[in-house]
Amino acid sequence: MDEIFTCILLLLSLSGTFTKYVYVKEEKNWPDAQKYCRQTYTDLAPVSNQNDLDKLQQLSGNVDNRMWIGLERNSSNRTQWLWSGGGAVSWFLWAQDEPNGLNRTEDYGGIRNGRGYDFNIGREHTFFCYSAFVVRENKTWEEALEYCREQHDDLASVASETEILLMQTELKKYNTTEHVWIGLRFLSGDWLWVDGQELDYEVWGQGGKPSCPDAKMKCGALQVTGGSLGVWEARDCEKRLNFICY
Repeated sequence: MDEIFTCILLLLSLSGTFTKYVYVKEEKNWPDAQKYCRQTYTDLAPVSNQNDLDKLQQLSGNVDNRMWIGLERNSSNRTQWLWSGGGAVSWFLWAQDEPNGLNRTEDYGGIRNGRGYDFNIGREHTFFCYSAFVVRENKTWEEALEYCREQHDDLASVASETEILLMQTELKKYNTTEHVWIGLRFLSGDWLWVDGQELDYEVWGQGGKPSCPDAKMKCGALQVTGGSLGVWEARDCEKRLNFICY
């Protein structure tokens, strides 16, 4: 089975998928953009790394326009920025001299040419949503991967605390299995995201990251219920669970 998934990863690295984002070309102010994303998808888009910024720029067609993402200034600490889906901003690539609207009304953030800016709430721009889908069908990890790639784009990766919170937002809408499959797989001696995302952010459960898992325990799942919500665990790949796609 490892040889099969090695081939999948090689094909994936050439395909350039990684589409958890949706570019909405309709222009709205930030609150209306947030409302639209929450009603239609999951939330306004967070950004976790340079790959995310590059993907947003690519999805927009590399236009030289201002575009909203899920950035908002913390009202209780105005030097701090938060993500719409929850969590403080720990990484972001601001443009030179940005953010610069501390003493004005520029309390919401967007991007232009792959860099961050603070914008006025009343301005209308196109925007990016984050989209996660909870699938309440019991499938093995391999079946879940196949389903996501046929019906959506891929099994979901998790790049930040904010993405965990966004997935929990979707999971709370449904009754699911206690664990749900995500796109985490042990291959060639390490854990990898099958969509090609870098494994920069990790949140393993109490047992920690398995460095040499049993032959059957090489697939990653997200814990949905219990005392450690949102942590990852190695599970039997043949176990049938619900799963998250994007």
